Amino acid sequence: MATILRHPRPGLTWDWWAADAAGFLLQFSHGPAPEHLLAHLDRVDAAATWAEAHRPDWFDPDAAPLHAFDCVGESPTYTRRVVPDSPLRVSDAPPAIAVLVELNRAVGGTWTIHLDEGWC
Repeated sequence: MATILRHPRPGLTWDWWAADAAGFLLQFSHGPAPEHLLAHLDRVDAAATWAEAHRPDWFDPDAAPLHAFDCVGESPTYTRRVVPDSPLRVSDAPPAIAVLVELNRAVGGTWTIHLDEGWC
């Protein structure tokens, strides 16, 4: 069964986090997410607020410790914006970060993720 992907606030920026199949922490910005995540928007919003308050560690593209992907528009296609030198594993993530999505694949050197093509 295909995963349903939706954006909770079309046209607005939002950030959410996931774990890849290798256990690394990923940050996604702007686009749609697996629908089950939308039931936890309060936790996702609290995590984004925490991350924003802890700049530049989480949002500085030159020093981010996690794999980060952006989406342009409402399609489920995300493009890598950050390749960390020493990526965080989910087990090392701050408790404030709500990791509510597990991907079926490891990100590795992937530059583009199409969430609707077997990632979720």
